[in-house]
Amino acid sequence: MRSLLDSISKDLRSSIYEHSQQREFDEGELIFDEQDDAKFLPIVISGRVKMAHVFETGKELIIGIFGDNEMFAVPPVFDGVAYPASAYAMTPVVLLLMERADFLALLRNSDEFAFRVIGWMCEMLREKTATIQNLARSSPDHRVGNVLMKLAEKHGGTTPIMIPVRRQDIAEMASLTTETTIRVTRRLAERQIIRIVKGKIVIDDLRPLRRFLGE
Repeated sequence: MRSLLDSISKDLRSSIYEHSQQREFDEGELIFDEQDDAKFLPIVISGRVKMAHVFETGKELIIGIFGDNEMFAVPPVFDGVAYPASAYAMTPVVLLLMERADFLALLRNSDEFAFRVIGWMCEMLREKTATIQNLARSSPDHRVGNVLMKLAEKHGGTTPIMIPVRRQDIAEMASLTTETTIRVTRRLAERQIIRIVKGKIVIDDLRPLRRFLGE
């Protein structure tokens, strides 16, 4: 659902490009900072972006990871409040940046765009609810498994899937330490739920992971 540019009409796609500016970001570059005014809607053309909150202790909590054709930071742009977390380029990134006024105008004038935004909001609410339940109820192994499943499903579900993020990122998404996450991925590999190839996590078949998670 959050994929946007590859699943809309040509007219809406043209309108989005017409009312947006394209900008490139280097790996590690800040896209916007937490508490900045939400002045634009970002849409990923290529690359990966993470939104994260950094605590005073230096610990980072990843709010979300977004890839090709996805929009993000929708709620603050909609209601005009500050961005709730910072956004960084995880790889070289190309974004479309739509000014808030143009975003609101397109919402008013395009039913297709309005329904896409509503669908995005609904999916994010379900995802955040599932994340809270996962953190509250699950063992470290299930936390990591749920994160891997979410990342795999974003890939489209076509196996084999190489998970494109680091163990540290998975740890932050699961609210675990990197050391614990490394131990968990080794256990999952020993159970042949995943493979580890040159330091990368590979999922050859989603069914063992689904069985492990009790789906």
